[in-house]
Amino acid sequence: MDNVWVNTAVFVGWLLGGIIGGATGIGAIMIAMPILTMVLAPGDAVLVSCLVGLYGCIHLALAYRRDCKWADIRDLGIGVVPGCVVGVLALKIASVRSLELMISVMLAVFVLLRLFRGTARQRLPESAPLGVAAGAACGFVAASVAMVGAPLGIYALLRQWEPNRARGNMSVLYVFTGVGAVAMQAFSGLYDMALLRIALVGMAGCSLGQFAGVRLGRNIRGETFGRLIVVFLAIAAVVLFIRAVS
Repeated sequence: MDNVWVNTAVFVGWLLGGIIGGATGIGAIMIAMPILTMVLAPGDAVLVSCLVGLYGCIHLALAYRRDCKWADIRDLGIGVVPGCVVGVLALKIASVRSLELMISVMLAVFVLLRLFRGTARQRLPESAPLGVAAGAACGFVAASVAMVGAPLGIYALLRQWEPNRARGNMSVLYVFTGVGAVAMQAFSGLYDMALLRIALVGMAGCSLGQFAGVRLGRNIRGETFGRLIVVFLAIAAVVLFIRAVS
């Protein structure tokens, strides 16, 4: 019965995460993780989510491959590695909670400016240095507080990417970061057959969710897509704040 409950919760969590991720390109793990931690230890939930998340990103990258722009991916990818290095170094001089609080405040300020003043609505120009800087921000946040989607969502809004282009670019970048994370975890011997079996259940739920989410997402217009990203950023700010003060 325990296995049935675990498998059901993992399937449902990633079914919902797949729908959200397929429609928006972000937020899948944020939706799935709270459900997974109801039946799995936090460390196991993270490992399962990394595996399922990587699978989901590969699926989305294939689904939106015609819409992504490889120049965007190149610039972001160049910046990710040094950003990760800085993020790791930051953990040596500041606590995780202080970094979570700092990034939470920055996200909240961006959301408030966008909602009430419109000062965060300017369009960034096509620029390789800006793309590299955005990639560095993604790497820093990924390495320090494990939330790469937040700075990437802000960059997508400021560049005013068309929804399919945004989803394609995000998914491909997530594949690169996900492969690195899973490879390091596997090299460290963190996975066993029990976790792999649970991850397969999550992949099944993710597949069904993304099948529906991709079709839903193709009907989402630019303005609605932008609002969904703002909602994700607001939720991310709240989640980071709760993690920082708990």
